[in-house]
Amino acid sequence: MSILRLSPFVVAALLILPPAGATTVKTGKPAASQPAPRTFATREQLRECMDTEDSLKVRFKSIEALDNAHEQLFNQVQAESDKLVELQAQLDRDSEVSIRAFNALVKDHNLHVKQLNQDAADSRPAKSAYNDDMVAFNHRCARLVYRIDDMEAVMKERRKAAAGAGAGP
Repeated sequence: MSILRLSPFVVAALLILPPAGATTVKTGKPAASQPAPRTFATREQLRECMDTEDSLKVRFKSIEALDNAHEQLFNQVQAESDKLVELQAQLDRDSEVSIRAFNALVKDHNLHVKQLNQDAADSRPAKSAYNDDMVAFNHRCARLVYRIDDMEAVMKERRKAAAGAGAGP
């Protein structure tokens, strides 16, 4: 039997079947590209991030001081409130002078509560701005990949600048 006399069925089967040893996997997805080469932060980026971090630390200390002052005021207002509760229990309700004196204390207390609330409201914008800036800093700087040599060079510059600032007139 010659090759020319093969049945059309055999020829079709040979064309459809893949050659022996060849494997094809279809995933429906394009071939994954190579990961992007790692990009390192520049020294300027490192400087900017470190400067931002320093300013955020200073701002945090300021906010912390305001919070401490607010907490002290809160404790004073709370102590006043506790004292008013005691005085109210001992109040001579038949004495007009006692009632007026108590009402004057309550009026002063209400002014202190109002001051406390205003203090809290006044500090909100600074805290909100700090939080927004901290989120932006973390987004921009937390994922930086840098070379150790670059970081050491920037740190050396900062130490030199700090020493120069400390030796001023």
